[in-house]
Amino acid sequence: MVSKIHDHQASDLDEKTKAALDLTEDFILNHARGVDDAWMARLKEHFSDQEVVELTVAIGIWDSVHKFNNVFDVHPPVTDGQFTTDPPDVPAAMLQHVMNPGNKYD
Repeated sequence: MVSKIHDHQASDLDEKTKAALDLTEDFILNHARGVDDAWMARLKEHFSDQEVVELTVAIGIWDSVHKFNNVFDVHPPVTDGQFTTDPPDVPAAMLQHVMNPGNKYD
């Protein structure tokens, strides 16, 4: 599925997934400026009002995490070109906070 995301509109992904990916793409690349009444109607063909809100919040949270990581030069863990569940590549100055999460306010 991951490889289909790069050109999701031309893929065989279902329309619900394509609508979510379109929202994600517009949210991140266009600050959601493309979302109008017609777009919202398309989303509501696949998602309830609550699900649209939850999807949008989730996109916003992950977009913020990505931007935070860019600011602090935190790279996702990748092995052989694939993301892993290992701890991220954290700069040395931040490592103490990752390795000792109990000390929230160091």
